[in-house]
Amino acid sequence: MKFWKVALIVILSALFVFLFLQRVDFLEIKKIWRTIPPMYPLGFLLLALPQYLVRATRWGLLLSPFKKKIAMRSLLNFTLIGFMVSYLLPGRLGEIARPVMLAEKEKIKKSQAIATIINERLFDLLFVMLMLVAYLVLGLGQPSPTLPRLRTLALLLLPAVLLLFAIITLANTEKFFPGTERLIRSLSKVLPVRSREKAASFAVHFIKALNLNLGWKGILKVGGLSLLHWSIILLSYWLLMRGFSGLAMDLPTTIPFLAVIFVSAAIPTPGMAGSLDLASKYALTGLCGASAETAVAFTILFHFLLLTMPIVLGLFALWREGLDFKIISRLKKKDELSTVL
Repeated sequence: MKFWKVALIVILSALFVFLFLQRVDFLEIKKIWRTIPPMYPLGFLLLALPQYLVRATRWGLLLSPFKKKIAMRSLLNFTLIGFMVSYLLPGRLGEIARPVMLAEKEKIKKSQAIATIINERLFDLLFVMLMLVAYLVLGLGQPSPTLPRLRTLALLLLPAVLLLFAIITLANTEKFFPGTERLIRSLSKVLPVRSREKAASFAVHFIKALNLNLGWKGILKVGGLSLLHWSIILLSYWLLMRGFSGLAMDLPTTIPFLAVIFVSAAIPTPGMAGSLDLASKYALTGLCGASAETAVAFTILFHFLLLTMPIVLGLFALWREGLDFKIISRLKKKDELSTVL
């Protein structure tokens, strides 16, 4: 990643952290931490593993049109490695590193593996927004001044995701795909001659791979796993909140908090530093009227636990695959990563 991009991310992260910690009584935060029963943080950590198991299973389904049988061990290992890399390095590098590493091991096209991550993220966004819309339409939880802003967010993002799925499907139809390919090759002419054909070929395979060749049953399975994945995450967030006497949130009210955290995670700060923290504080004080100290105390513990399990498991997965961090440096030199970075 270029120096100016890293510098920008670091400055943005530092600004978020500064705003997050403004006017906070740290002695009060320590008092709050001492009152938390250990079973709640432990429960939060234990729910991390089924989350990643479900995510790995869903990834295997998305990859099935390109390779029918990929061992669950590989899917889980590279899922964990990807999240570990994203949490330790800026720029969400893990989102590209994990499909590239899996593709090299399983002998499939890297463009196809990368496309499954795009589809994975679209399904994530779709189901988080569907959960938020259901919450808003059914009038669950408690009224809050934050909800109108979340309603606007859902009304913008949900149709956008559905439109993206429609465009991807249309671009890959027998009638329109020749035009899609011509457009890609026309746009590739702005690139240097030596890399033009390779880039165009990569883009064509990538667009093809975005099409969900799973049939309705396969798409429903992916949808069901997406719902299960986010339900487990929702439960883990709510369980941790139960340990804080100043957070009187029922399970449905945790849905808008989940939506805020999901959107904040898109900001490519290393380990979501600052972006997640400020978003969490904003959501907790706005959704349930939590004090600034309670919101900060919860967020610091929540953020620490959120990173701990995937980093620890990711290091173990890296060892199981016989890899080390040098692989990330080598991947940065590859075309698939250099175009993103």
